[in-house]
Amino acid sequence: MIKELDRNPYPKQIIVDIHSYCNAKCKICPYDSLKTKNPMGVMEENLFTKIINDFSDLSKTNNFRGHVIFCNMGELFIYPKIAIDRMKYVMQKGLDFDIQTNASLMTSEVVEMLNESGFTGSVLISFHGISPDVYKEAMGLDIAKTLRNIDYLSQNYPKEKISIQSIPYNWPKGEAKRIRSYFRRKGIRVRMPLPNNRSGLLPEIAVHKNRTLIGCTANRPLGEMVISFIGDVVLCCQDMGQQEIIGSVKKNTIQEVWNSDTMLDKISQIYCGKPSPENFLCRKCEFGITSKSLLNQLIRNISHETKKFVLTHLW
Repeated sequence: MIKELDRNPYPKQIIVDIHSYCNAKCKICPYDSLKTKNPMGVMEENLFTKIINDFSDLSKTNNFRGHVIFCNMGELFIYPKIAIDRMKYVMQKGLDFDIQTNASLMTSEVVEMLNESGFTGSVLISFHGISPDVYKEAMGLDIAKTLRNIDYLSQNYPKEKISIQSIPYNWPKGEAKRIRSYFRRKGIRVRMPLPNNRSGLLPEIAVHKNRTLIGCTANRPLGEMVISFIGDVVLCCQDMGQQEIIGSVKKNTIQEVWNSDTMLDKISQIYCGKPSPENFLCRKCEFGITSKSLLNQLIRNISHETKKFVLTHLW
């Protein structure tokens, strides 16, 4: 049944934790509680080059343009020189690279280093509130410093490649409109996805209890691989708690882990109706699909879009 899925025998995107540290305390992220539970550290240089060389060879052999993102677990610019040196290596190997950051450490010096590196990718900035008190409560950072960094970036890098991601969580009335208005004046796009519970790691955000699974609306296990700083591969970017470890690229190639018995077993549990354990990650995730009924899917989509419209346009 797995062969019937539209799943390539290799990932087309990898998310690599070049380190596992973050300076923010976002309410919509479980990092603050996980930093004392998960292994923490910086990826060794030889492991990093092994991963990127492997992925580059894979993309060339199979004639696709591989895509790389750093830091599923942490903030990219905690170590700016490491980040930019490793980003340059990715680009030198013929792979695409995009930035995800909270921008609080993306100073003018970092922007100049980026420009000098030849970086031309997109920059997605997590920014959850425009009122100083809302931003502080949501992210635990200094909004004035972050806004200065964003201003410098937008004046020295193409605005069409910069976007803001703001997640509406416990916002006061009018906050979404204020965020859109502020960045519209700057010529910067804003997207506002709903918060999710990170597969049960944020129980205050409605945890789902999926008794059965027949798919995933995000479909990340069909095209994306997430690699921790020690080389462990987890099932999905939602698995920040590293519950479902599939294998290690320290010992094996990317393709070997991608097509391992462990990975294919998880894919069968998500997409093919194979029974899964009660504590299976995807049974607690909002993205899990539990019914083939078009009516149920329509109701789910309408409910999601209605909630999103209320929180990001009406409230």
